[in-house]
Amino acid sequence: MLKKILTVTVLSLLVVSVSFAQDIKKTGGLARLSGMGLNPYVIDPFFNTVNTAWNGVYNNFILADIGTSASPSFGAGGSGQYVSASFSAARRWTFGGILARNDFPGYGIALLDPGSNGSLGAPFSGVVSTVNSLRAPGSVLPLDNNLVLMATYRLRNTIIGLGVAYASTSNESTLAGTPQVTTEGSASQLGFNLGVISDLSRNLKLDASATILLPSASFETSSTGDTETKASQTFIGITGRAFWRVNPNLRVVPLLAFVTVSGTVDSGLSRGSVDFPSLTSFAFGGGLNYKIGDFLLAGGVIFSSTSYDVEATAGAPKLENSATIFPIWNLGVEWHLIDWLVGRLGYVAVTGSTTSQTPATSSTVNEFVATFFGPPQRGITLGVGFRFGDFSLDATVNEDVLRQGFNIVGGGGPTFFLMTASYALP
Repeated sequence: MLKKILTVTVLSLLVVSVSFAQDIKKTGGLARLSGMGLNPYVIDPFFNTVNTAWNGVYNNFILADIGTSASPSFGAGGSGQYVSASFSAARRWTFGGILARNDFPGYGIALLDPGSNGSLGAPFSGVVSTVNSLRAPGSVLPLDNNLVLMATYRLRNTIIGLGVAYASTSNESTLAGTPQVTTEGSASQLGFNLGVISDLSRNLKLDASATILLPSASFETSSTGDTETKASQTFIGITGRAFWRVNPNLRVVPLLAFVTVSGTVDSGLSRGSVDFPSLTSFAFGGGLNYKIGDFLLAGGVIFSSTSYDVEATAGAPKLENSATIFPIWNLGVEWHLIDWLVGRLGYVAVTGSTTSQTPATSSTVNEFVATFFGPPQRGITLGVGFRFGDFSLDATVNEDVLRQGFNIVGGGGPTFFLMTASYALP
């Protein structure tokens, strides 16, 4: 549970960024951010997954996240792969989209059935797995291949972005007999995103966005006396950041993020619907972004509070789980080693306190309070970027290569952990 609380916090913070036009380079992605200590203080095209207005900045641009290492090593697939594209149309418009799998590694509009891939953590489950647990495994097929359509419009000092996402599955059968029995399982998710990037003054920019995800699943049969089993959730995420330019090289960056998730489950029994566990998480903090030439230094500190509440049921009390996390350190540096090679070094560390409860009786609970540290792979992060004209390949490096050597010359594990490819159209 602690790992999942930390994941909620860190990923929800990787959703805000603001840009000055002279800083934009059409390259980057999640591999770049990871190599710089999961840094939320740098501008990057990954943020279009949360604020669609970024497509107006990263226009005529294609990005493919190759994902993390598959298991076993050198196996096919990888985890968290997705493709994003944006194309200019006329003077002020851009159109584009994202195609993402159900293991998308973020908290934006491309996220599918949030509880299904462990992204919300215990005691959460997705709507599909919830219905299947009440019926039978495979009754409802998991959602996948989320399609996101995006459009942006540029005003004089503002870019407005809008995204709409949809995915669905169906599973129907007809069983011969007297009487004939039919079954139908279905799932769907509709998502919306509204984002704005705006100049508030000559030295102050604002990036703000809101995302709503509406996953649902149901199963029913034509058997006499059977009633529909269904589950639904509402995911709301709001992010914002101000970007204050102190001088041509230094920016001060305050940020905030808010996520809430709730829902209902109807088992089809006479007791009616019950509530899903609810999540509420907010975070705020600040940092600095210092850039001179091809050298970039960014970092800061964040406070976060997250709560998981499991409502009382017949024979079980209400459970209130929470975590207070402070400080969250994200530090990173990036520089050009040579014209076509970029080096990155980062550091990420978290200290927090968690309160968890378990049932003791039907009306009382056991409570546990403990300090924790994270993330599991905390400490130093390494990254590289390869530049070949308008094509870029960015990677998070397994730091073991510094101790054991590259895998191709005798190392014991994969050289790269996470990779992103991108291309800026001429």
